[in-house]
This record gives sequence, C-alpha cells and structure tokens, in this order.
Amino acid sequence: MSTQVEVVAKRGGRAAARRWAATHPWRVHHDRLIVLGFMVAVLGTGLAVARWPNEVPPVTLAPWVVLAALFLSPRWLAVVYAVVTVMSTVALPQLFRADPFAALAVLGLGALMIMMFILALSRSRLGISGFTGENLLVDLRDRLASGGELPELPADWSAQHAVHSANGEAFSGDFLISALGQGGHTLEIALVDVSGKGRQAGSRSLHLSGAFGGLLGSVPATDFLRAANTYLVRQQWDEGFATAVHVEVDLETGVYSVGRAGHPPPAAYHSGSGSWALELSATGPLLGVFADADFTRCYGHLDRGDALLLYTDGVIEAPGRDLYDGVDRMLGVASKALLASSSEVAEAVCRAAHAGMSDDRAACVIRRG
Repeated sequence: MSTQVEVVAKRGGRAAARRWAATHPWRVHHDRLIVLGFMVAVLGTGLAVARWPNEVPPVTLAPWVVLAALFLSPRWLAVVYAVVTVMSTVALPQLFRADPFAALAVLGLGALMIMMFILALSRSRLGISGFTGENLLVDLRDRLASGGELPELPADWSAQHAVHSANGEAFSGDFLISALGQGGHTLEIALVDVSGKGRQAGSRSLHLSGAFGGLLGSVPATDFLRAANTYLVRQQWDEGFATAVHVEVDLETGVYSVGRAGHPPPAAYHSGSGSWALELSATGPLLGVFADADFTRCYGHLDRGDALLLYTDGVIEAPGRDLYDGVDRMLGVASKALLASSSEVAEAVCRAAHAGMSDDRAACVIRRG
C-alpha cells in the first residue's frame, strides 16, 4: 500500500509541476520573450555593423538569421528578418565605403534568409521548433531498433539478428519483431521487408513494426500473416506492400513452423551433416496486395546444434547477379561464421551481401545449443 501511495504522490507532484510551468507568466509569454531577445540581438548587431563596418562585418548577423529560423514561427520570423533587412540596408552605404565588395556579403545574407524562411515554413507544418524535429527522429529510430530486440531464451537456445540500412542511413525498410508465448515455451519471430529502402521506407517500417508487434503473440501463429495482411490492405497505401517470414519455435521440443508472404525461404542448418538446406515451402502473396489471402506453413525440427536462418532479399539479391549465386554466397558465409563464432552469423551474412550498401539487409539466426 505504501508503494502505491508513493507512486500516486510522485505522479501528482509531476502533474502539479507541469500545470505550474504551463500557467507561469514566463511560460505564457515564452514566445514573446524569444522574439524580443532576437530583436534586441539583431538591432544591437546591426548598429555595430553600421557603426564599425571595418571591425564588424555583415556576416555577424548570420547566426541570428539561422537561430531565429529554428526557434520562431514563420510569422515572427518574418518580423525579425524585416528588421535584419532594414538594418542591412541602413548600414550598406557605410559598408560600401569601407569595402566595395561588402554588398556581396549583404546579398549572401539575403539568400540565407530566404533559404531559412523556406525551412521554417516546412518545420511549421509539423508543428516543431528548435531541435525537436531532430530529437523526434532519433526517438523514432531508437524505438524501431528497440522493437527488434530478441527476448531472453532458455540456456540451450540462442538467437541473434542484424539489420543494416541502405547507404548507412538511420532508418531501414527491414525490421524484426519477436515475442515469447505460452509461458515462455514458444518463440515467435517475424522478419519483414517493407517496400522501398532506407529513409524512404522508414516511416512505413516504423508504423508496421508497431502494428505487427501488437499482433505477434496476440493471435495464433497460424493466423499472424493473415492478420498482418488484412491490416496492411486496410491502410490503402500506394506503396503499401511488404514481404514477411514468420517462424514459431517450440523451445521444449524444437519443432518449428514457417509461414511466408512473398519472402525468401529460410535456411535450416543440420549439425549432423554440417550442411544447409532451404525450406522451400509454398509461399503466400505479398502482404497488402490481396484482401483474402491464405498462407500455408511448413514444419520442421531443430536438434541440438541445428540452426534456422531468416534473411531479407537484400542479402541475396544484387543487380546483374543470379539469385542462386547470392544464396550460395550467403550459406557459405553462414557456415564459416557458424564454425568460427556462433554469435556473429547474422552480422557476417549482412556484411557479405552482394548488394553491399545499396540495399537494406537483415538476418536472424535461431540456434539450439
């Protein structure tokens, strides 16, 4: 009971602090104070430029031009830029006498104001100011990465994954989600490849990772791809298709089932023979294309030392190269990595992909110890 009272008290304290900050006079006049600060800075700098043209060049106004675009709305920014324009015009005769080329600096300052005003208009559509937009993107990227974290598995099981975005960008069209079910006795993993690549597919990837993550473990494994397809069809995106492979593994018996939606087949490693074999089961259509689609599943078994490799098409595809060549290369790299260090297989497979940095690449390896 004391813990609950303490938590409620903390929440109440934080709520009171937020209410005080929102109603405090300084907060109410926050925007006006910022505008006033920029006006004073611009006027002071402009007067210094006009008074001492040799010592204070016009470029001194540039930092205020940039900062104002980051923190002010377009309406107030136009007022500040008008003051900058007036001050530059007033100081222009003195600047020209001190340096005939000073007019070029003033023209450059005008071009900078135009570019920053366009940027401010773009940011205002999102309702962001300052560095909020950058922080928002970082938070979205971190959420996408944290959504792909694999759960802790029993001692005789291990799993690893790697996701490399095209051209080293922060966002990728490939993502992985996972969940433990039935009291930790089953593991479900879905590897999804959204249409597009890099930051072009990043927003859709983030959207679907949250939606599919909610489905994973909440619906029976046999219905996951069907439910994911229904959700994606309902979005009616112009480029709303995706491929996916879904695996459910019984961590007690080693029995697994695989369902595919237009995705490359997983590869199973058999420790007895030391070889890989593709699980060439029937695959269903792409997610988001047909409203009523069926997805068949195949079944297998992992003995001790066996492994299952999931991957996206960026790992095996490359312009001008045969697909089977990419598969052979991937399995060769996986075999060497598995013998050298079982914890680096997914990373090695992604790094050795034929597509290189030009495409998103993702891989996941499930192994029974």
